[in-house]
Amino acid sequence: MAVSSKKKKIALKAVFSLAFIYVLFSFVQGNQLLLMFQRINWFYLSLSLLLTPVMIAVSCCKWMMILNAGQNNVPFLTLFRIYLIGYFFSNMLPSTVGGDVVRSYYTGKIIQDQSYSAIAIFIERFSGIFFLFLLVLFAPLVKPSLYLSPFVFVPVIASLILTLSTLWMAKVKKPFVFADVIVASGLKVFRKTMVLFGRKDPQVFIGTIEDHYKAFIQRLEKLHLKVVQAFETIFKDKILFLKLTFVTALFYLLTWVNVSLALLAFGVNHQFSDICALVPTILFVAHFPVTILGNLGFFESVFVFYLLLVDIPGNGSLAMGLLLRMKMLLIGIVGFYVYLVYKHATGDDAKQLGAVDEKKHLSSDVKKESPENDSC
Repeated sequence: MAVSSKKKKIALKAVFSLAFIYVLFSFVQGNQLLLMFQRINWFYLSLSLLLTPVMIAVSCCKWMMILNAGQNNVPFLTLFRIYLIGYFFSNMLPSTVGGDVVRSYYTGKIIQDQSYSAIAIFIERFSGIFFLFLLVLFAPLVKPSLYLSPFVFVPVIASLILTLSTLWMAKVKKPFVFADVIVASGLKVFRKTMVLFGRKDPQVFIGTIEDHYKAFIQRLEKLHLKVVQAFETIFKDKILFLKLTFVTALFYLLTWVNVSLALLAFGVNHQFSDICALVPTILFVAHFPVTILGNLGFFESVFVFYLLLVDIPGNGSLAMGLLLRMKMLLIGIVGFYVYLVYKHATGDDAKQLGAVDEKKHLSSDVKKESPENDSC
């Protein structure tokens, strides 16, 4: 992608961020929001802030387990520091160099294996995203009436399709053969139709379609190889599988507690079961990369919208969302400081990070940043 195209993409996302922020503050009256902050409960606020490093530590534990599975021992505190640097890149910079690329690069330098470093990041992300798919499917069972809402039902169907597609990609050696046949047949019919209607040379247009399709399939093939490798790594060691499952489940439990504490900090009464039922769907929707800086504006808007389904007022959920955003900023600031003092943070590294980003396209393969970076 050309540099100018990347800048246009960032600019468009910035416009979307401003639009969502405008809609949010139009929806909630400023004086109501101010009252929420004036009566903040410092006990619950303190618990919410203290929970943040715990959630990061849990994510780093899972990352360390995967690295150790490949006989790559990296000290926990080193991973913690690199995680904070990655958080800074993901949520504080309007950059195309994502936090995963940064983490992969620095860890690869330590273990002297950029390839395994990249797959370790992918497995960490993949396990979190796949677990989220399952939660989106089954968490609303806590409050079954939510399935009747199209705003819950549609993400459930999308998660079901993504879950089955992932399992299919992991089990089938050549998952795109059928798609190749369908596309080839479709283009053949299209060519004959165009000729029938007097277009004697449709090859240029059809060639463009074929080129785009081949590029798309190549990216899917790379993703397929990573998914297969992830499944093989996770399931070849039952102990590792159980550990990863436990740590991932613990992270999402802490995510539920995190949202609940943030609501209680502003005196918003709610049922914890409602949080358990809706937060997976919220995270699934809120992390589609449509705005900049950790989905600024869109992230908060999705929380406000979905929590209205369980009668949590908009001013309360917006205050909660702003608290989560404030914690993201605090982590990002700490990450920036760590980046400045980290021994590998040099100008040459900045150039290398760009090269790694172009080469690997980690964030493009995973499609979006996992909630394990952005819901602290």
